[in-house]
Amino acid sequence: MRSLFTLIFWVTLTLPALAGEPVDFVRDVFPILETYCIGCHTSEDASGEFVMETHAAIIQGGENGVAITAGVPKSSRMFLMAAGKMEPIMPPDDQPGLTEDELAILEAWIEQGAVGPDGDMPIKRELRIPKIAVDEQVVLPVTAIAIAPDGMLRAIARFDRVEIVDAKDHVVTTLKGELGKVNSLRFNRDGSKVLIASGLTGAYGLASIYSVSDGELVREMVGHRDTIYAAVFAPDEKRVATAGYDHEIILWDATTGEPIRKFTGHNGAIYDLAFSPDGEVIVSACADETLKVWNVESGERLDTLGQPEGEVFAVEVTRDGKYIIAGSRDNRLRVWKLVSRTEPRTNPLVATRFVDESPIVNFVITPDGSTVVVLSEAGNLKTISTNEWVLGPAIESLPSPGSDLCILPSGKSLLVSLMTGQTVTREVPDVRSDALSEGSELSKVYLDLGPLAKVNESERASVDQSPITIPRGAEISGTVSEAGEVDVYSWHANRGEVWAIDADALTDSRIDPIVSIHDQQGAPVLRTRLQAIRDTYFTFRGKDSVQVNDFRLFNYEEIHLNDYLYASGEVTRMWLHPRGPDSGFNVYPNEASRWTYFGTSHTTHALGEPAYVVRQLAEGELPVANGLPVFDIYYENDDDPRREAGNASRIIFTAPVDGLFQIQISDTRGEGGQGYGYRVQVRAAEPMFEPSVEPITAELLRGAGRELTVRVKRLDDFEGPVEFHVQGLPEGLVTNFPLTIEESQRYAHGTVWVPEAIEGWEGEVEPTLVASARINGRVVERHVGSIGKFKLGGRPQAVPRIEPVEKELIQVSDSTDWTLQVRRGETVSARLVLDRQEDFNNEVSFGKEGAGRNTAFGVIVDNIGLNGLLLLAGETEREFFITADPTSPVGKRSFFLTANVNGGITTTPITVEVLP
Repeated sequence: MRSLFTLIFWVTLTLPALAGEPVDFVRDVFPILETYCIGCHTSEDASGEFVMETHAAIIQGGENGVAITAGVPKSSRMFLMAAGKMEPIMPPDDQPGLTEDELAILEAWIEQGAVGPDGDMPIKRELRIPKIAVDEQVVLPVTAIAIAPDGMLRAIARFDRVEIVDAKDHVVTTLKGELGKVNSLRFNRDGSKVLIASGLTGAYGLASIYSVSDGELVREMVGHRDTIYAAVFAPDEKRVATAGYDHEIILWDATTGEPIRKFTGHNGAIYDLAFSPDGEVIVSACADETLKVWNVESGERLDTLGQPEGEVFAVEVTRDGKYIIAGSRDNRLRVWKLVSRTEPRTNPLVATRFVDESPIVNFVITPDGSTVVVLSEAGNLKTISTNEWVLGPAIESLPSPGSDLCILPSGKSLLVSLMTGQTVTREVPDVRSDALSEGSELSKVYLDLGPLAKVNESERASVDQSPITIPRGAEISGTVSEAGEVDVYSWHANRGEVWAIDADALTDSRIDPIVSIHDQQGAPVLRTRLQAIRDTYFTFRGKDSVQVNDFRLFNYEEIHLNDYLYASGEVTRMWLHPRGPDSGFNVYPNEASRWTYFGTSHTTHALGEPAYVVRQLAEGELPVANGLPVFDIYYENDDDPRREAGNASRIIFTAPVDGLFQIQISDTRGEGGQGYGYRVQVRAAEPMFEPSVEPITAELLRGAGRELTVRVKRLDDFEGPVEFHVQGLPEGLVTNFPLTIEESQRYAHGTVWVPEAIEGWEGEVEPTLVASARINGRVVERHVGSIGKFKLGGRPQAVPRIEPVEKELIQVSDSTDWTLQVRRGETVSARLVLDRQEDFNNEVSFGKEGAGRNTAFGVIVDNIGLNGLLLLAGETEREFFITADPTSPVGKRSFFLTANVNGGITTTPITVEVLP
């Protein structure tokens, strides 16, 4: 009996309806809905289109109609599902259901008419979550910082408190309250007040104004349904704008703390706000990958800036009110001209700059407006000149990720807060005095310095670790003696001089050298700038650091041959188009390991990794504001761009100015020790080539040809054409010599064809090759060697030849060199004929993507499918197609086909002429 009395007593206390007290929606019902229902029935993600965040939404119901019948619980679907009397039972079986007491409260509320709150729902100031004690010794992250306009005071925010400190880091006062995580700090103009953006995640947002002198709370603004990320004073300081996770912007009266109006339209968390200097517009940066421009007085949305391809974390309006600047997760800083002030207009994009390999989390503008300093997620700090929106010198990176930054009134120093609980200072370079960006077009100067001077690092190392000075033209022997060591050497170069820096590992050394060039102050020297003209990304699969084929790229139809492709710091070049949907681009040199350009280093690429088609900007040329990034390429190399020297480093350096320059060498992995010896040559660059030949090794057969391949090793950025001449060729043999390796190419294919009626020669003959090229105004000639020891044999199993499709138009014999014309961007056809021996009926292949031998760049045998150019068993002829790319060089070039018969035999060469 006593237990029964106790139970009745507690039920009476917990059930206000049973005691005659009306059930209150806010006090009694809404906490139940929060616990069991709202998680699946929010306005953003409403199961069954039934929103339960507000009383009005609950009464409205969902996709199945009204959920509550006021006064009749047994006709209310929501109550019946919660009570397990109607399918589907809610919450679902895998979730705890309502208790009997909670069901009684819900039933009583419906019986009493399902009355809602009197006015707006009150702001929830506390979450019902477990309390987890925090170690008192833990170092709290610094989440926001600000500097007073006069530079005398700083505000430093940690969880639940803000410290006001002076220039000597003495704490002047501490601002306390129910601040939670502080996301933003702003001083007013005279530094007497500080505005704090904070709140409780999942509960409310709070904007607070505190007095700096005594730490007292001046004004509190509560109205957001979730935490606030941004709170800013209007220029007249009579109003405050706030925004945060609930997708809304609220304009407040700074004196009364009352809301003036809301700005709605974003579909994500709003991370930052910025007023124009005249206070007419406010710009918001949002996680929905847009910025919006709003008229402050009317609340009208004037424009949506949709160019970002990631969450926008930071926004500012320049002090002259001309530009909007924003940084986003897509690693870019964008600039728009602000033209929409009182009426909707399109604000044109002025510049887009790819700033860092990690997202931009914040930035500041120097007081004179000349420089933007950008903070990336990786802790890198970059400068951008607002004159032409070009990248300037980098600032020393942070030891750990930064959370916020602000600039001192002098504009010369930067304060950055870290998640480790520290603040660090960095000097801001003057981008306007960057000497390396000045000057006229470089005229290259090639030197002859004679033998290299020998320099030993151990003998020349200085006590103060200053750079070791070396002569002009030196070979350095040194060791990276400990992990992380960077050896620095200094030498003088004059403007336009071209130098070659070769860094190699000594025999048995474990070093993988990486070399970079810096100016006298230690800043990296800019080599060139690349303007992105199209964006793409890797599809199907990633790429290792050597692969040359199957570069499958999104929107590949807009990418052309000879286009440069930038991806993760590596620049490659397109050599061959995809041959269908199941293939990709081939990149230079179309064999062995791929080449890189502008001195960049090879790297791997992941599936889905972004890439850009880029073009090189001329010195002083302004990039086009096309919404794609501009990449600054510095003199730095890890592996030889041509892979001729393996993982050794190679740099061709053209001095931009007269002065001292530094060579910095280290191990690319950061390793070091006594077994990490290296040799560095600092020598005058000498553009040159080293020719070679893959000779004919099989006997020559009557009525057929044998193929040979000539190659050049290009040294010190030599890119010109190389011509090969044959000497000592027996009379009667047909060849396609002189053979030319085209500009920037690596190889060419030749053929020696034997007429059936040739009389032959006695014994073996061994013709030789001579290669020549024009380099820096002089002809350079090199002996190549033998193209093979020729011995004449019989007739092959089949004799291939190329004929016109319409034979009657051109009369050809087996050895006739006739001309097939094709215009750029067009396709023509020819006929492949095969004279078979009577007992030979096998299938004959002429190759796949490389079926056309010795074609001009961009000319291919087309439409051959996966099996390549084939003559099936028993076939004696077929039509085939030749396509010239729009980029193919105009002119004539020899062409032939090679069949996989008798060890490989060729047709007689014909001429393919590419027309404009």
